[in-house]
Formats: sequence, structure tokens, C-alpha cells
Amino acid sequence: MFSKSGEKIDMVATRYDYFPASFRWRGRRLEVMAVEKCWTTQRRQMLRQFRVRTEAGVFVLSCEPAKDVWRVRRWPLTYWLPWLRKGEAPRYPLPRRQRRPALGGLAMQPATARVKRS
Repeated sequence: MFSKSGEKIDMVATRYDYFPASFRWRGRRLEVMAVEKCWTTQRRQMLRQFRVRTEAGVFVLSCEPAKDVWRVRRWPLTYWLPWLRKGEAPRYPLPRRQRRPALGGLAMQPATARVKRS
């Protein structure tokens, strides 16, 4: 069940004893491809928070250094809505001036070069 403080996770590996490298959550081992952002909050206790990208999506992890406890604060929407997992891969926004093919998700065929015959 989801709680306000997040779910505990097992940190498998860290980089430089600070940044998360891989973690185990709900029985799955997830490798961190990139740390997008890190910040520190200090209210009742100091928390280090990291927004990380894995192949499953973007997670927000937090660490309590005093207790050495890691938690996941946010996880991708596909874990909330199981019917999204069955469909296609997520469609991320494209840069400006680029369009998706209008063929219902079919891949575009590469243009063929025409050779002039003399």
C-alpha cells in the first residue's frame, strides 16, 4: 500500500557513495541510466532526493542519511494503471518541427535514393 512517506527500497549499488546506481523495488532490480536532478530538503530530518531515469521510467528516490534508509517517492504512471503496460511503448513528446508518422504508429520507410542513368 502507498504511504505518504513512500515505500522502502533496497539500494543495491551507489556511485561515489552518494548517487543511486541500481535498486530493488517490488521484486524488480532497476538500473539507473541517469540522475536527472538531486536536491536536499531539511525539515524534521535531512533528506537527499534524486530524480532518476530507468528503463521502466522516471522515479523520485529519497535517502535519510542518518538512518541509511532509501525510499521511492514517485514512480511511473504505468505502475498505477496496469492496462498501460499491455500497450505500446510510451510516446514521449518530440522536439518542435518534428512530426510522428500519420500511419497509426507504423514506422516510416526510409527514402530511397534515385540514380540518374545517362
